[in-house]
Amino acid sequence: MRKGKPNDPERRTRILRAALEVIASEGVHAASYRRIAVQAGVPLGSTTYYFADLETLIVSAFETLRDGLEPRYAAPMRDARLDTDVVDALVAATCGSTAPTLADIRLYEEMHLYGARSPRVAEVLRDLQEESLMVLRRSLPDGTARAVDALMWGWWSYRALHPGDPLDQGMVRSAYRALVDIAVTRMERGDRRGVAESTPGV
Repeated sequence: MRKGKPNDPERRTRILRAALEVIASEGVHAASYRRIAVQAGVPLGSTTYYFADLETLIVSAFETLRDGLEPRYAAPMRDARLDTDVVDALVAATCGSTAPTLADIRLYEEMHLYGARSPRVAEVLRDLQEESLMVLRRSLPDGTARAVDALMWGWWSYRALHPGDPLDQGMVRSAYRALVDIAVTRMERGDRRGVAESTPGV
């Protein structure tokens, strides 16, 4: 085997992981071929062998974050039978047992910033958001699902900016509880309206 020839089947994965490590610690602006190669412990030529341009490398690295985002509340939401189960799953994903680490949140923040300049990353973000909304819509109407999604991302951003000031789980729970209660009330009103409109003489 020739020295420097990309023949390690795990090399591409290591490069993607290294790209995320560089982005998380130093920002997207620091993600150069050379810096990523050093972090991955591979020859510089390996990065260009697997990724024809730096944009493709960065986009591919961000795409790997999907597997880390989806499980945050997908399984608990699928198993939710009561409104309290839904709220429990959302609180856990925000600041509890299934919540992202600060390093993960920094990656999500960098992805959002880069998405403002890169249509390809913006498309990845839209796909991630739609996948998130699909999970939430299993238990919540569309408007509430969007509000919950925005609130959760906002709280994750807060955690990244205030690492020494943990979120109050009671406050987080109350906010989600209020959104779920509003959704339930509106659905109940809709059901009553539908019955009234379909009942003669009402």
